[in-house]
Amino acid sequence: MNKLSGEMLTAIINSVTESFVLVSPTHEVLHFNTSMSTILESFFGKKIALGDDYRNFVLQSLKPLYQTAFEKALRGEFTVVQNLTTNKEHNVWFEYRINPVYSENQQFVGVAIYAKNIDRQKKAELEVESIKKTYESLLNNISDSICLLDVDFKVIQYNTHIERVLLSQVGKKIYIGADFREYLFPNETEEFFRQFEQACAGKIVEDEICVHNIQGEAVWILSKMYPVYDQKQALLGVCIVAININAKKKMELSIMENEQRFRKIINTAPVPIVIVDKTMKIQMVNPETEKIFNYQPNELDGKNINVLIPKRFHLKHSYHQQTYIQSPKMYKMGLDRYTPAITKDGIEKTVEVSLNSFQVDEETFVLAIIQDVTKRIEHEHRLENQVEALEKIAWQQSHEIRKPVANILGLVQLIEYDQAYNPLLINQLHQTAQELDDVIHKIVNLTHQSR
Repeated sequence: MNKLSGEMLTAIINSVTESFVLVSPTHEVLHFNTSMSTILESFFGKKIALGDDYRNFVLQSLKPLYQTAFEKALRGEFTVVQNLTTNKEHNVWFEYRINPVYSENQQFVGVAIYAKNIDRQKKAELEVESIKKTYESLLNNISDSICLLDVDFKVIQYNTHIERVLLSQVGKKIYIGADFREYLFPNETEEFFRQFEQACAGKIVEDEICVHNIQGEAVWILSKMYPVYDQKQALLGVCIVAININAKKKMELSIMENEQRFRKIINTAPVPIVIVDKTMKIQMVNPETEKIFNYQPNELDGKNINVLIPKRFHLKHSYHQQTYIQSPKMYKMGLDRYTPAITKDGIEKTVEVSLNSFQVDEETFVLAIIQDVTKRIEHEHRLENQVEALEKIAWQQSHEIRKPVANILGLVQLIEYDQAYNPLLINQLHQTAQELDDVIHKIVNLTHQSR
């Protein structure tokens, strides 16, 4: 090779972006480019020179790799490997390519070693791989069933939970590229296609559906579908999230049934019933309450209980309300302890109220059973007046009757002093007067007993 050809070869080798070194079968440096010289100097702190033993420029951690690849090159084999090359100051990814070099007449010349800096590319790949593993880990640890479909219903990605669910509920194993329409529950297809079409149009769709698995069991699912876009905002597909809400839905239905049963009992009760929250706002009344207080259906909903109490008692009643709500218990406004109430028309009534409390979702409510005792009080007053009148009559009659009786008894005593009287007749007269006096005493005694 003449001098010009050698200079041209050196210029060509130095222009190559990869770092290059040619090593003889005995590890002597035959040639290298500027890039390789710069890298080796940065790692080892010394310049490489022709004739040096290249093994002195191989990091201890890379010597096994170098020796294996070198021996393979001597046998005419190629080696390509990526490695994180590190020392105290550097931490760089390189792609090493080791291959044999032959002359024009196929004579073995040496081993060519190429080192390409792939640090940025490799770290980006590792970051993507890390993100992918993190994503898959998160995806597979989510308890909800998740699946990503393209616009043709083909499976792009899914998590392990939906894999288990579909296998147990539908009896089929899902895989990448599968047509998701094959995994739909019976009687679900029409609703599925409607939601999928809306999601492809850019809408987020959510719905609660009841499906039947291969065992015929009813299963409640919260189905969510939303569009997924790539970096250029082109539609990538539709993400399906299926959440098993079977237990929650059955509880809701049970609560709803209990509430309906409770409302039916309240609404058919023959006495007024009012339910208020801890702020004394009316949450529910039955038809009997509206009928007695002259309110239209639902007119009392949300109003304060004071609407049924005369204004002059509001302050006192508010104090009792706060005292009760702080320590709620079963309480009946005792016998002969009456409460004033007022109708929508402003008519006051007298009522007896029984209170009890209950909790729903840790919120306290008070149930009041009201009994209108206005007519009963009026009747008692009438009876009281009648008793008083009877007392007066009894007192008057007893005194008016006892006067002639007393006269008769006095006359009898006078006659008894006369020796000529008929003892039998006088005795009969005395006995009759005594009987009349006993009757008067009985009248007076009965009057006091009735009081």
